[in-house]
Amino acid sequence: MSPRAYLFVPGNAPAKMEKAAAGPADAVILDLEDSVAPEAKDAALDATCAFLHAAGEGARGRYWVRVNATEPARALREVARLPLEALAGLMIPKLSALERLLPVAHALDALEARDGLEAGAVGLIGIVTETAAALLAGADLGRGHPRLKGYCWGVEDLSADIGRPQWPEAPEAAARLARCAQDFCLLAATAAGIDAIDCVDTDIHNAAALAAQTRLAAQLGFRGKLAIHPAQVDPIQKAFLPDPESLTWARQVVELAEAGGGRSAFQLNGRMIDRPHIAAARRLLGRNGD
Repeated sequence: MSPRAYLFVPGNAPAKMEKAAAGPADAVILDLEDSVAPEAKDAALDATCAFLHAAGEGARGRYWVRVNATEPARALREVARLPLEALAGLMIPKLSALERLLPVAHALDALEARDGLEAGAVGLIGIVTETAAALLAGADLGRGHPRLKGYCWGVEDLSADIGRPQWPEAPEAAARLARCAQDFCLLAATAAGIDAIDCVDTDIHNAAALAAQTRLAAQLGFRGKLAIHPAQVDPIQKAFLPDPESLTWARQVVELAEAGGGRSAFQLNGRMIDRPHIAAARRLLGRNGD
């Protein structure tokens, strides 16, 4: 199953990394980028590598590292240092075109061969809404890449790129920009055949709002959500669980389809069911582990 809650942890905070490791987050993103001051990035890489070495190969599937992809030389140094056997993958910020993935992807090809890892073992997640250029590159990003596992979104960097002050008294403007970015991420990820991952909620003390926001993301088709505080993990995970009524509907749809020898059109509770509904029902059950 795809992760539901991705918890960001600064890469220069060993105590927070240990706390996250002991917590329930489906995925932990060790951050070498925005949450680390420029003068602390080398130390953050040292701390992140030490943590991952201690975690070992058994941790694979849970840990991601956000690298400094806007500094290509630094990003490649980071990738070369990281113990790949302990990683699910890398997060690539400010991804505005697929060609920007290629240096890291090619480096991973060589490093996996060097370390005796299966080709493609290290995945990639791209943040695809942090520049205006990215939002104009929909067709390109929608082509995907074999290493890509997901796209996620955010508007803080996009606001900076536009030159838009983030006025607290302008909620309508903020909501309009967020809707644009969220819709783009969902469609680009769907076109690429990868997970759409919803953005962070910076209001870490409002669990009810977070749950409502996450339920909407799940209804739209997102598969997971970013978190910046351990307290956000549980509300996110619960909000992505299918509700009982939806699961009942999905099971009935699949049962009727299979009972009919794979038929592609029938009625359920007075409503027409056809191929798109059957496919949606199977995906829902798959997310539930059925």
